[in-house]
Amino acid sequence: MSEELSTTTFHHHPPWHLHGDAFILNYWLTPNFIKSNQAFHLAPSPIGRVIQVILVRYEESPVGPYDELLILDHPLMSKRRLSSIPKIYVSTETSVVHGQHFWGIPKQLAQFEWLIKDDVVYCNISFAQQEMSLCLQKYKRSQDFYINSHHVPARLLNIHQIWQGLHYQFSPQFRGKLAKLKRASWKNTLDIFPDLSQAKYLQSFYVPEFRLTLPTAKIEKK
Repeated sequence: MSEELSTTTFHHHPPWHLHGDAFILNYWLTPNFIKSNQAFHLAPSPIGRVIQVILVRYEESPVGPYDELLILDHPLMSKRRLSSIPKIYVSTETSVVHGQHFWGIPKQLAQFEWLIKDDVVYCNISFAQQEMSLCLQKYKRSQDFYINSHHVPARLLNIHQIWQGLHYQFSPQFRGKLAKLKRASWKNTLDIFPDLSQAKYLQSFYVPEFRLTLPTAKIEKK
């Protein structure tokens, strides 16, 4: 971290209000898939479960525009474990340091490149001298419907993170319109992301013009 960042890092305290476009990809993971991807810190499951991969272009945030790719892991309710973000990349260093400090989110700095052709969105993410790509295909015509965080079981949005010896717990709030997404294709995930082309793709969504609030986290010593 540069000396300049270390002295000006935390001027943007929560709550944060963000605005942008997002893709929410839903996948069913088998126990074998989870076991073979232990490097990404997915919670174990004897029967498999659903996770979400979220790709976002924030147009507005307290630290300016930035891009983000994350895994939102939802362990089985019966295990009484809260949701978590075990893997996340963002496109600006100021987002990295704020996310780690205020919410215990393990953000890592990556490069994002976008190409949009009609109803197809291409995103290349580069990290640690590796580059993977994600291709997202929208439907030409798809009815959208309004959703906000009040429609989602509270437990799914109660996120628990552990970072540098501290426990962080917070519940984001959001609102926007969902439109069904036709297809998502992954290439060259290599060592930087699970190869979700080997997982079962479930109905996923494009969320244009959504709004997100990140509240102040409850922080306790581990």
